[in-house]
Amino acid sequence: MNPLQAVILFSGLLLGVLTVVMLLTRRLQPYGRPFVFFLLVNLAGPIAVGMETSSHSAFWSLGYYPLFFHISFLPSAWYLLAARWGLDRSEYGHNGRRLPWLALAFSLALFIYACWARAVDVAMFGDRWYLDLKRLYLIISAFYAITVTAGLYAIEVCYRSSLGMARERIRRSFFPLVAYGIALLAMTTVAMLYRQVSDWMTCAVFLLAALVGVPLTRHYMLFDPVSNGIILTRKAVYSSLAVVLIGVYFLLVGSVGELLVKYKLDEGLFFSVVTLILMVFTFMILVVSQTLRSRLKAISMATSSMPRRGVYAEEWKEFAEEVSVTLNLDGIYERTNGLLQRLLKINHSCFVIKEPASSENYTLYSGDGIDRGIPGARLEHLADWLYRFGRPIETATLREKAPAEAEQLTECEKPVAFKAFLLAPFVARQQFLGFWGIGYHSDGRELSSDEIGFIEAAASPVALTILAARMTDELVVSREIESFHRISTFVMHDLKNSVAMLSMLMQNAEKNIQNPEFQKAALVTIGKAVDRQRKILSRLTEQKSGDKLSLEKTDLAGLIGKTLERIKLDTVTSIALTFDVPAGITVYVDPEKVGSVFDNLVMNAIEAMPDGGTLQIKVCPPTGDRTVGVAFADTGIGMDPEFIATRLYKPFSSTKPHGLGIGMYQSREIIRAHRGRLEVDSRIGEGTTFTVFLPGDK
Repeated sequence: MNPLQAVILFSGLLLGVLTVVMLLTRRLQPYGRPFVFFLLVNLAGPIAVGMETSSHSAFWSLGYYPLFFHISFLPSAWYLLAARWGLDRSEYGHNGRRLPWLALAFSLALFIYACWARAVDVAMFGDRWYLDLKRLYLIISAFYAITVTAGLYAIEVCYRSSLGMARERIRRSFFPLVAYGIALLAMTTVAMLYRQVSDWMTCAVFLLAALVGVPLTRHYMLFDPVSNGIILTRKAVYSSLAVVLIGVYFLLVGSVGELLVKYKLDEGLFFSVVTLILMVFTFMILVVSQTLRSRLKAISMATSSMPRRGVYAEEWKEFAEEVSVTLNLDGIYERTNGLLQRLLKINHSCFVIKEPASSENYTLYSGDGIDRGIPGARLEHLADWLYRFGRPIETATLREKAPAEAEQLTECEKPVAFKAFLLAPFVARQQFLGFWGIGYHSDGRELSSDEIGFIEAAASPVALTILAARMTDELVVSREIESFHRISTFVMHDLKNSVAMLSMLMQNAEKNIQNPEFQKAALVTIGKAVDRQRKILSRLTEQKSGDKLSLEKTDLAGLIGKTLERIKLDTVTSIALTFDVPAGITVYVDPEKVGSVFDNLVMNAIEAMPDGGTLQIKVCPPTGDRTVGVAFADTGIGMDPEFIATRLYKPFSSTKPHGLGIGMYQSREIIRAHRGRLEVDSRIGEGTTFTVFLPGDK
């Protein structure tokens, strides 16, 4: 395999891979169709040459059709790609819609004629070959020259009229496209003069098409013009440097060709001169590009106004520190506006902040204490333009480049009688948060380039601070909701215990309803239950201070006795109670909260002994750490170690059919809040002992 065959194979494989990638990722969406068509047309070239130069004669006749397809449709594919490159369909002009169809129609006619007349061929001379255009060379050359010029013009217009982040998105594919256009131009020149194109030049175009396809594939995969298309700032046709330079190029090439014929000069000299002209032409294209011209302008400004490095360095540090410590939007605006007044002598500015995702509206902060709402529809186009632009822009430039979007700025300026000189978008983590309107100096002067650079650098930390403030607000709200849900769940659990007590009372009422003593005790129990439920429900409306403990010296035996009285354990005949808590033992606790813990432990013990058993409540021996321990031991079904380790204190996890799963979790949290501890010892089939350790004195 010689080097040219290797280039053809590599180009064909790379073009094939890129075509498959585009077909799989873009699914032939309108934005990607011109590029897929461009890849297919270029893929037909290596296939055709490979078949025509094959040692198998069976491929020779079949190779004509991909060859005719490649030669006929390459100009229209190039122009279609160049005319649609980077643009949203809404930005296509009327002529932009007709010309590609006209080029495709001409390509189709050329393809049909070439198939009928076999007007293009691959001529072989030993191991060398060339494309022979025969009598169609003038038509094909003219078609290529027109489409190459129109395509370069379209690319230039697109690149020169794009701004900000939009230009950054298309920068990587701009220069490869220009290079490919220049290669087509060189091939057109040779075809026009010699009616044929050599093998090495054809292979070079194949290889360049494959290499250009890589950054273009990246571009089409990353950017969707529905939301990320470029912003055309000038719709009218203006003079194009590309058209002028191509005209000069053909004029020079034609002149050199005439001299060659007139003076019978050597062809090698002609190619040297043409190559030199092409290099000069390429250099001029690069020099007059918008990027290099802007850099040269920046260099000239720097040399004329002394070094600018370090300007506003201290002010920038102060600005970042001041803004970053504020976590509410009003405070962020006040600090930012104050720093602008102190550092840059700018008296007027405003924030236009997009409300959270649930709303598309905006809020205007202007420093007068009134936060004005603006419907999102009134700023939709302006906000989208600024987000896509991605950098600060002067309002005068905005009105020149995008007058329709600039009209929406009046929605912000009218309510506060504010005239903005500069607009800076707030973008953080790829989210558009709003924009920053900045006025003139206090003496009416416009902002300098250094001051605009300072504001551009300041917009990023301000945007991050706004995002942090928004996330903090959302976190506070979610925590408040979580806290409310937690409290309400605990309240539900306490109410459930209270209902269980009343249920036991109702069960005993069936047997003892005629007993006057029972009636009196029942009324007392119901009254206490109602009072307890009122206290439980009041916790839902308490402030955070309501969660604090109301500590007081409490008699331990009396506190447990109130639990037994509420539950009416003496009426449960299947449970034998052993109570060994002498009077006079005091603990320093919140009686209501610790009482709810005792209620929960006793109710759990009763439920653990459905067939009856013994409940023993006794004081533990002193431990020497000023705590008092009281144990609640039952002879119920018990618990296995795995359940105790993994699920006993896990909230919202219960083994009971109608349990809430928070009783033991709540009990442990209450005891921990008292600086006490809750211990458990249990065995399957033998019973469970819960021991509560509480502070014995203040």
